[in-house]
Amino acid sequence: MTKVLEYDDLALIAQGHAAFQLLWSGVNLNVFDYLSEHPGCDFESLRAGIGLELQPAKVLIIGLTSLGIIEKDGDSYRNAEVVEQTMVSGRPGNMREVLGWQHHICYPGLHYFLDSLKQNANVGLQHFQGDEDNLYARLAHTPELEKVFQDAMSSLSNTANELLAREVTFDDINHLVDAGGGVGTNAITLAKANPNLRVTVFDSPTVCERANANIAEQGMSDRVDTYPGDFFVRDFPEGIDAIMFAHMMTIWTPEKDTELLKRAYDALPVGGKVIIYNMMAYDDDTGPKSAALGSPYFLAIATGQGRLYSWQDYEGFLKEAGFSQTVRKELPRDHGVLVGVK
Repeated sequence: MTKVLEYDDLALIAQGHAAFQLLWSGVNLNVFDYLSEHPGCDFESLRAGIGLELQPAKVLIIGLTSLGIIEKDGDSYRNAEVVEQTMVSGRPGNMREVLGWQHHICYPGLHYFLDSLKQNANVGLQHFQGDEDNLYARLAHTPELEKVFQDAMSSLSNTANELLAREVTFDDINHLVDAGGGVGTNAITLAKANPNLRVTVFDSPTVCERANANIAEQGMSDRVDTYPGDFFVRDFPEGIDAIMFAHMMTIWTPEKDTELLKRAYDALPVGGKVIIYNMMAYDDDTGPKSAALGSPYFLAIATGQGRLYSWQDYEGFLKEAGFSQTVRKELPRDHGVLVGVK
């Protein structure tokens, strides 16, 4: 059963734009960094530390406090525990870059969400330079936005890497293709954690250029490489025994996902594996919120085709593509892994 909606819940949704801007401003004005370094400070110390005059400081700090983002005890302020973990510079798993993606890409594009629903198309794409039919290709025309996007995806991947390396066994895999692997964050971490593993990042040419630089900087060019192209068009590399789609299958329709999995099936040897890693919607279509709030981006901006799919959806795609065996593994933060075996 879904949760009963209270007035405060509805008010937060209706004024979500203000809630996000309070959080975004807190990050950019270093509120959370200051409170991490000076926990228990008073209002005046915090105001001076972030360099705001009295009136705007009141607006920001009262707003953050009312949302529970920062906590007030008497005259003392400190970060909420989850904010200390996710919004302070330099912390593993911090989400600051993800907020940049939401501010610069999601907010402008989702202005067109209603039109996108009516037209069943990514109308929000008009905000971005280019004439391609998807966000990922258009970002190549605006390097600063492509960097914002890739930095956010890399930040998400840092969290994903820890879960994947800890929860998924790669001992029986020799050569993994990370399809849509971005700048190589997943590939590098998995290769470091598994000395037997070679990883190939399969992504667009401009993204592979950034991945090559990242791979070289990490000293991993001997076991991590790139393979530029469109995996709906170019064949997968030869000699592989596993293909991973991390945060990728949400981009397209069920039909295109199944087509892509069939291409993966054809490229793998008998016993080869396909690994799907993503946020997972509940099988009864009631949530979680992460899935519900993630789907509008894919409809209105990314491709106009995708959404966050359920475990059952992915199992159906895998079965139709030919994979005879699938294994579910639930992970924290509403994520999960499905492994299909040929």
